[in-house]
Amino acid sequence: MDFKTTAINVLVLVALAIPGFLLVKTKLIKAGAIPFFSAVLLYVCQPFLSLQSFLKVEYSTRILAGMGWTFLFSVVTQLGLFLVLWAIFKSKFNDLEITSHLMEEGYLDGDKVATDPLLKKQITDTAKGRAYRAMVNLSTFGNVGFFGVPLLTLLFPLNPEAVVYSAVYVCTMNMMGWSIGVYVLSGNKKFMSVKKALINPPTLTLLVALPLFFAGVTMKSMPAEVVKIIGYFGDMTAPMCMIILGMRFGAQPLKSLFTDWRNYLASGVKLLVFPILVFLILWPIPLDRMLKVTLVIMSAMPCATNTLNFAELYGGDKKTSANGILLSTLLSILTIPLIMLLLSVYK
Repeated sequence: MDFKTTAINVLVLVALAIPGFLLVKTKLIKAGAIPFFSAVLLYVCQPFLSLQSFLKVEYSTRILAGMGWTFLFSVVTQLGLFLVLWAIFKSKFNDLEITSHLMEEGYLDGDKVATDPLLKKQITDTAKGRAYRAMVNLSTFGNVGFFGVPLLTLLFPLNPEAVVYSAVYVCTMNMMGWSIGVYVLSGNKKFMSVKKALINPPTLTLLVALPLFFAGVTMKSMPAEVVKIIGYFGDMTAPMCMIILGMRFGAQPLKSLFTDWRNYLASGVKLLVFPILVFLILWPIPLDRMLKVTLVIMSAMPCATNTLNFAELYGGDKKTSANGILLSTLLSILTIPLIMLLLSVYK
């Protein structure tokens, strides 16, 4: 797929964010309502899209092997990048005891202002440390579910196996996000959740879809009414995803997106460095072309929204998380088509 075609598809996807942006800016919808829309996307739309994709393909050892490769490769590459970034920036992370004290006093994420010079320095250092924690997560984990899956659906409508592979990728990202991702962002092991890492909508969807896949159940063998219901919910995924993203843009001062160099670094690593490394690693390996393409595209997705969700839940840096997600999404309009140019090398 050439640069122009890919760019148009990415722009079409991003254009779907405009209604969400306008709804928040005109105050027809309050920013506090965004999590409710996200719940519909997470628990309804995306699972049905993944299920729909599984029902479009027939069981084959090729696709099964591709799913196994996706699981192994996505774990190894994401974990490898995460550990490298953690080793580089861990010395800059904030102290948990100091952070807890400052938050209790209202100096972080609050309205209280310090006057003492030493206290001011402590607040500044703590804020920087929290930002570095967010940057490690932003650089590693991509928006593979809410952005990657709809994009693959647009780019390869005749290759549903791409979404099947991406469903496995989403599961591995969630597993690492709820474990090492939560730990680094919060700095506290008690927030790591094995239960949430293993029991979440993408994983539960696989538990439903895989038996049907192995049994050879496809849309052709299902009642037309059931196929329609699955299709209606699955087709909502891309518009709903982008409307929510538009709402996040509308709720965030756009000027703040461009003032922190850490957001540019995270975006550069996530959008260019990581996918290029994945591309180079996969190049000599004799794998199915669509599998390679899917893995590279998944690695090229903008920063994951779950970083912001974790920051909101566990006292992480919400500002850096939100700005990194939005900036990387803007930049991906250019970088994803560039990465697609590389993929023409795969035969």
